[in-house]
Amino acid sequence: MKVQAIEAVKNKKVSFFSPSGEINEEEFETMEEQFKSMIEAGEFNIIVDLSRVNHINYKVVGWLIDYQKKFKEFGGDIKLVNVSPYLYDILRLYGFYPFEIYPSKRAALKSFQ
Repeated sequence: MKVQAIEAVKNKKVSFFSPSGEINEEEFETMEEQFKSMIEAGEFNIIVDLSRVNHINYKVVGWLIDYQKKFKEFGGDIKLVNVSPYLYDILRLYGFYPFEIYPSKRAALKSFQ
């Protein structure tokens, strides 16, 4: 999985996560390690690009929501981009999804300003 951090606005970094294939429990462990190190570093803004993801395990949706709550406690957020109709349905079937969804990285990045 590719992870890239850039400075979106003065003193505010945004990290881009670009997973591919299926986001299962094993793949999420890699994301979780990154999330934990970001919290320790004081970086709380994340954009997850789902353009190359073909499936998300339903457990992972719950874990992502839990992490989003943690990041929001620090004034950050997790935002999603390039969500296919199939992935949108998985998120919707979870019952609720608090994620802001954007059509592009640029649009999501602007939302952090």
